This record gives sequence, structure tokens and C-alpha cells, in this order.
Amino acid sequence: MPLDDTERLPQPALKPLFPARSTEGWHIVGGVAEFAMRDGVLTGHGTDSRNAFLVSPGNYEDFVLDLELRIDEGNSGIQVRSQVRENDGSGSLVGYQVEIDPTPRAWSGGIYDEGRRGWLFDLKENEAARQAFKAGEWNRFVIECRGPWFRTWVNGVPAADGVDILDADGRIAFQVHSGRTTVHWRRVMIAELPPPKSVRIFDGGALQGWSARSGLPWPLDGIPPHARLVTPQTEAEPAVLVSDDAYGDCLAILEGRCDDPGAAFIVRLPEDGSLDGGVRSKIGVERLRDGKDHVVAVAIKGARVNTFVDATSVGYRVEAGLPTQGRMAIMGSPDQKQGTISIDRARVMLYPPMDDPRVGPPMPERVVPPLGTQPASAPPNTAP
Repeated sequence: MPLDDTERLPQPALKPLFPARSTEGWHIVGGVAEFAMRDGVLTGHGTDSRNAFLVSPGNYEDFVLDLELRIDEGNSGIQVRSQVRENDGSGSLVGYQVEIDPTPRAWSGGIYDEGRRGWLFDLKENEAARQAFKAGEWNRFVIECRGPWFRTWVNGVPAADGVDILDADGRIAFQVHSGRTTVHWRRVMIAELPPPKSVRIFDGGALQGWSARSGLPWPLDGIPPHARLVTPQTEAEPAVLVSDDAYGDCLAILEGRCDDPGAAFIVRLPEDGSLDGGVRSKIGVERLRDGKDHVVAVAIKGARVNTFVDATSVGYRVEAGLPTQGRMAIMGSPDQKQGTISIDRARVMLYPPMDDPRVGPPMPERVVPPLGTQPASAPPNTAP
């Protein structure tokens, strides 16, 4: 009997990822594998020496993916925000993979960077999640991609929870790993989340929503709209830009160059405006003082602050007692003649709270039997 996807969760934002209960429009890249849809269950099987992926027709940015899966043999994964590379006849796929791992290692729900950096968020320190996956049975996975934040749940147990900024959008795909693999997916639902609000700070024109704390304006180097914003030369006090507004969970992105060894980007300043508080990320470190443009990104979620340089993580802090909102600041050295900060573009991406009521937190496991059958105590463990 076909499964009634409309009964999966009560939130109206969730909808079937395969609305026609077929793989029409999807395509396979990588190795050789068979993917078939039968009665709402997608089955992948292969024995090739290369990983194979069934890839979505389009890209997805922020979303919650909610599905059930069962793996009979081999290894598999669910790709999110992944990129197709047509580097040979069959192509390949790289990007974030939510692991399906029936081995004793039991890292199902961890996040691996397929074809690039390897493991990003494993389950070495999460024994509860390692115990949550049931090999040979149907398991429910919930995957949340919201801005730079990634979270996963396996059968209602929190698994991965991490931050990365390499890809803001990409394909969803289902993997049949190399070797002999057979895996099934069903009740595949998705809730696409609204895009973040982008607050422009500077983009070669006027400075938006930020004020010079030192009283000295930050001059433009060049002619708008292709000018750069640079720190003023002063020895009286540090040249500081402070945001007019306070920000909660967000991703702040600065693009430019810096040869000031004392430069810093500060988030969550206290209400009194003191520059001694907040969380400080140095942007004048030696590796950035090479005369080249770099991208510095700071992701703030609750009390967690992650800093990235050119998409590579360089710092992570958890600050107890950090306020839920606070102003931001860009600050130069006390003796500004040590160097300059040159900003080409800067913006802040604002995200709703993680408990956004339009989607809601993952719900406890709820059995949805096939139509026409009596409710069972667990999802049926039969081949499609």
C-alpha cells in the first residue's frame, strides 16, 4: 500500500520532496547504481567501485528535511547543499553528507564533507546518538540547514550540531556507496525556510547602520560605488565602527584586507556600549596581513561564536552569560598608524530563532502506517 505523506507531520510547511512519487527530473552522477521508486519507497542498490548519487533537479538553501530510511547492506548517506562537478563522463558530487553508518562505529547522523575535507562533525563524543540508530530497521532522520548552522536528529536524538560556511546552497542527493549497498528511503518531506534578511553595512558606496565611535569618519578610498572603506589615521584612541542596532543569531561577513595587527571584530557588546565586553575575534593576525583580500565571517548562535577566514574555521568559543543580542564593532589598534583596515564589502545575515514556529522543533517519533492498515508499534520492516 502507498504511504500517506500528508500524515507525516502536522506543520503545513512540510511537503513531499517527491510529490509525484517518482524520480522524474532527478539524475544519477558518479558510479553505476539503480534507484527505483515503488509505493512511495525509494530504493537504491549498487555494486560499483564508485559512489553513486541520485541528485535533485534544483538547489536548496535553508530547509528542514524529514525522512525515514533503512539500510540492508553497505554504507550510505544523504547529501545536502552539495555541488555537481561534471569533471568526467558521469560527473561527481561533493558537499555535506549526513552519514548512514550501520557499522559498530555508529556515526549515523554525523556530517561528512564528501569528496573534499572529510569529517566535519562526527559522533565521537555523542554516545546517545550512536545508540539511537537501529541497523536493519526503519530510522527517522531530521536534518536542519539554516544559514551556517547544521543540526541532525536520529530517531529523535540530537546528533550533529555544527557550523560551516563553505556552501550556502546546493543539491539534495541520496547515496549508494561503493561496494555492495542496498538502502531504502520513505516519507521524504521537506520544509523550505524563508531566506535570511540581509543588512548591508558597506558595498563600495555609503556606510549603512554603523557609526564611528571615535568621532572620526572612516574615509572612502576611491569613487563610489567601487570605493573601499578604510580606518582613519589617529593616535588619540582606537578607530572604531559600532553598529547602530543590536543583533541576535546572525552571520556577519567582512570582505577586504587588513595590515593592522591589532584589528578586531567584536560581537554582542554589552548594553552600556563598553568595548571591553563582548566576544572579540582578531582580524589582524599575521596570515591576513599579506596585502591580499580575505573574507572573515563570524557566526553567532546563542552563546556560540564561530570565526572563519576564507571559509576555513579558525576559532570557536562558548561564552557563558552572553546576552541574546548585542551591537557589533570593528576596531583598529590603539595606535592606528600601525596599519589600516580596508573594507570592500560587509553585510550581516539575520536568521529567525532556532525554534521558528513556522517549522517547529523535530517532533517525537510517530508511527504512520500504510493506508488501510491498523496502527503498529513500529514502522514495518519489510522490503519495498
